[in-house]
Amino acid sequence: MRNDRRQFALCRRALLAAATTVTVVGGVAALQLSAAPDAAAWPTANVTITGHGYGHGRGMGQYGAYGYAIKGWTYQSIISHYYGGTTLGTHANGTIKVELSALAGGSLAVTSGKPFTAGGVAIPAGRAIKLTRQSTGKFSLAISPGCGQAATSARTVSSAQVHSSVASPGSTVANMLTVCTGHRAYRGTLSLVYSNGTHVVNALPMESYLRGVVPRESPASWGDSAGGKGIAALQSQAVAARSYTWAQNRYSYARICDNQNCSVSPYHNWSVSPSASSVGHAFGVGTLSSITVLSRSGLGADGGRVLSIKVTGSAGSVTTSGAAFANALGLRSDWFSVGTVQPYLYLTNSPTGASTAVSLPFGKIGDQPLTCDWNGDGTDTPAIYRGGTFYIRDSLAATASTRAVSIGRKGDVAVCGDWNGGGTATVGVYRPSTSTFYLSNSATAAGTRIEVPLGRTGDIPIAGDWNGDHRDTLGVYRPSTSTFYLVDSNASWAVRHAYQRGLVGDRPVTGDWDGDGTDSIGVFRSSKQTFSLMNRPDGAVSSRFAYGRAGDIPLAGDWNDDGTDTVGVGRSYKH
Repeated sequence: MRNDRRQFALCRRALLAAATTVTVVGGVAALQLSAAPDAAAWPTANVTITGHGYGHGRGMGQYGAYGYAIKGWTYQSIISHYYGGTTLGTHANGTIKVELSALAGGSLAVTSGKPFTAGGVAIPAGRAIKLTRQSTGKFSLAISPGCGQAATSARTVSSAQVHSSVASPGSTVANMLTVCTGHRAYRGTLSLVYSNGTHVVNALPMESYLRGVVPRESPASWGDSAGGKGIAALQSQAVAARSYTWAQNRYSYARICDNQNCSVSPYHNWSVSPSASSVGHAFGVGTLSSITVLSRSGLGADGGRVLSIKVTGSAGSVTTSGAAFANALGLRSDWFSVGTVQPYLYLTNSPTGASTAVSLPFGKIGDQPLTCDWNGDGTDTPAIYRGGTFYIRDSLAATASTRAVSIGRKGDVAVCGDWNGGGTATVGVYRPSTSTFYLSNSATAAGTRIEVPLGRTGDIPIAGDWNGDHRDTLGVYRPSTSTFYLVDSNASWAVRHAYQRGLVGDRPVTGDWDGDGTDSIGVFRSSKQTFSLMNRPDGAVSSRFAYGRAGDIPLAGDWNDDGTDTVGVGRSYKH
């Protein structure tokens, strides 16, 4: 069953204090429950400013390139505009070496869905190896049944290079080499090298490298924009990334690294939240009441760079340039948007996040978004949780009516799922203060409450049908150890399964990725805007792709009733 999707925030436990009530409301207006703030003051303690790029238009900006592309510019014209005085040329598809920064200073542990070699030793598919440098300069090679399992054999080898048996893996993760730390798959070879410490190096053809880099610099969905004109933005990004990479020679053992210090553009999207009082003080307007963008350049997302902006407060108003505003507040660029942003849900029907199928405005900043099949029709639809109340929609249409169900209290974390196998999702909350779930068997009335103590401080609640019995059960994700803890019964409370997946800072996501009737797990890495999904909790990463932005909240559901879950994100919900 796919009537389960759930998410978000931190976790603990306590008694359910508030009585559960139900109110049916209609239209989006029902979401605005709090009293209107004093019109003389900014409505929140902080001003949310989101922006793009780093600087004031020098060099090529991804969003600027996109703006020109959808106006019909070719990639040649875009490159010429940003890099005047240069000449386009060609370069052979040579091999480049990339340092994998997160793996520096330790051993190299690798597995693969295909046979591979490590230190010249043939390794069967599914097995894992661990290479560790010895004081002699040689390497110990330990072979185990899988990542994290005890070694069954070990030997000393002279080489620390790992090769896949598949020369051209394409986009099939099982054909690639997967490092056990973080479970990320790589094309090409992996090596453990020594230079004032150990380093892991990925050697691969330039064009294979770009397949991973360009989607992280510019969203792949841009290629379909404006009837396909947006592809010029991706082409220009590929030219810039290729040129930048060939121009690097950072280390004796690698040409470039994989973190933002070596990226073409370190800051694609950013967000800051200065206090309203500091903004008012910076412009000498007293108590801040409004910020209004008066004009923009007209190129790129959000209308492009700010040309003029007006700041108003109790002591008067100031009109200034976007560059001066950015400089006064220490912003990264003059390409920004200000104010109380409308949160959106972005949902894709593609298993690789190739395009967005649904863009839906819903709720407000501070709400918790989640999705479930609330009416049993096979399609997951959204809800938000705000201060003890769910606001639920049975349709993905922007005009859909909203019904309210109260459960829990402020500070609780929302979950949903089909707790009784009835074919329809119902509501629940997780209370961080006492690490306890409170579940209802009704999404329209109080229903039967179930209390399930699970987890500890800092855990993130999740739910899913882990065993295919058509009932959703609970789990938690522990960010401090990157571990999923799942239970097969909401009555036993005993953790049956524990799986270490992802890295510190990842967010959990759960769903039926292959349509087999059983939910599995995955993680969203906000820093890379990347989802990594596993068809089996104990298996290797089955799909990894870029989707969303830094700071997005991961979602999952069956948005088109095809029996398979895909991902989505909630954007601008965080304070």
